[in-house]
Amino acid sequence: MKAKTLCAGLAIVGLVLLGGSAFAELNTIDQVPAATLLLPYFEVDTTDPAGLTTFFSINNASAAPTLAHVTVWSNVSIPLIDFNVFLTGYDVQVINMQDIIVDGLIPITADDQNDPTDSISPSPPVGTGPLPLFGGPPAWDGDITLCAGQLGDALPNPLPGTLIELISNATTGNPVAFFGGNCAGVATDGTTATGYVTVDNVTQCNTAFPNDPAYHTNIVSDVNQLWGDYQILDPANGFAFGDTLVHIEADPLGGYADPDYTFYRRYVTGTTAADDDQREGLASQWGVRYVSGGAFSGGTDLLVWRDSRAALGTADVFSCAGGPPSPPYPLNEAHVVAFNEQEDWTRLCQGGQLPISPPLPGDPPCFPYEAQRVSIGEGELAPPYNFGWLYLDLDIPGQTGGPAASWVTNNMSALGLYSVGANGIQLDNVTLGGFFPTP
Repeated sequence: MKAKTLCAGLAIVGLVLLGGSAFAELNTIDQVPAATLLLPYFEVDTTDPAGLTTFFSINNASAAPTLAHVTVWSNVSIPLIDFNVFLTGYDVQVINMQDIIVDGLIPITADDQNDPTDSISPSPPVGTGPLPLFGGPPAWDGDITLCAGQLGDALPNPLPGTLIELISNATTGNPVAFFGGNCAGVATDGTTATGYVTVDNVTQCNTAFPNDPAYHTNIVSDVNQLWGDYQILDPANGFAFGDTLVHIEADPLGGYADPDYTFYRRYVTGTTAADDDQREGLASQWGVRYVSGGAFSGGTDLLVWRDSRAALGTADVFSCAGGPPSPPYPLNEAHVVAFNEQEDWTRLCQGGQLPISPPLPGDPPCFPYEAQRVSIGEGELAPPYNFGWLYLDLDIPGQTGGPAASWVTNNMSALGLYSVGANGIQLDNVTLGGFFPTP
C-alpha cells in the first residue's frame, strides 16, 4: 500500500484552501495544484554566468508544509541528480538551473526539527501571520519523515566537483567521468545544457529517482498541492519567455491501474491502483500556432517534451561516438501537418520514408529526443506558409502498448525585443485514448 503520511490531513487542508476557487479535471492538463510538476525543457549557457538560463518556481498551495523531490534529467531521459526541497505553508522556492548545472548549488531549506529558530525556512507560528488564503487555516511549519541530513541545509553547497562535472557534462552532451567517459545526453552545441526537470510531492526525504518502481509505492504523495512556473532568459538576444509548469494531478482515489498509461507508467511494474503512480497522462496529439514574418521576424520555436516509453536509467549511458540507445532513439513522429490560414495543408517531417521508429537512415525526424527546442523553418520542419498552425501526432510509430505522451509549447519572437508563447492545445489524452469529444 502506498505511504500516506500527512496525506489525509493535507487533502482536507487542500479542500478547505481551494474549494470554490479551482476545479480540477483529471486527464485534462489544467492549471490547478498538482502532485507532480514538469519543467518540459531547460537551457543554460555553461560558459557565461550572465548568459542564457532557465528559472522555475515550486509553490505550495496549502497552509500545510510539504516536501518536493526534484529530479534533473538529460535530454534523453537519463536521471542525473535529485534533491529534496522543504516548503512551509504557502511557501515558494525559486531555482536557477545555472546554479545547479554550473555551480552545483542546490536550494538550502530545512524542516522544523532541523531549523527550530526558523532561520532557514521561516514560517509564522500556527495561528499567527497574515490572513489565510480563501478562509483556510494560517500557514504553519512542520517536520517531514527522514529529513535529518537530507535537505540543503545539511548537504555540501556547492556539491562535490565530481557531481558538478556529471551534471554539466551530461546536460551538454559531453563525456562524463563519473560514467566512465560515456555520455548521458545529446549535445546541441557542446556548451548549452538542455534537459528537463520533474518535481514530485513526496511523503519523506529520499534519494530515489522516479525510475525506481519503489518510489511510486512508498515515497510519492497523491496530494495535489504544488504549482509553479518557469522562465527562459536570453540576455544576449534580449528575449525572455515564461509559462506555467506542466501541472500533473494525482487521482487521490487511486483510480488508475494497468493498462492505464499514466505519466510515470513506464517506470512502475504493478497492475493495480495501489502500486501505480496515480498521475494523469498527457497528450500525444496537439494543435499549435506558428508565425514567421511580419512583426514576428524571429519566427517560432517549439519546445517539445516526449515520453520515449523506455524506462532508461544511469545504466543506459552510451558511447559518445555511438550516440543514444537505438531503440528508442531517435524518436519518430506519426504525423506533422502544417495548415495555413486558408486551410491549405502540407505534410512535414517524414521525407517520404516509412513511418516507423527508429527512422531509416537519411530520414531525420523533427523531434528525436525527450526534450528539445526546434525552430520552425529549419530542417524537415519547414512549412511553405508563414502563418498557420501545426497538427502534431507525436505518437511513436511501430511501438506497441498505446500512444506516447508529450508536451508542446510555442515561443514566438519579434523585432529582437519581444518573446511570447503558449502551450499547445491538447487534442487527446494517453490515459483516456482517442480524441476529446467534439460538438
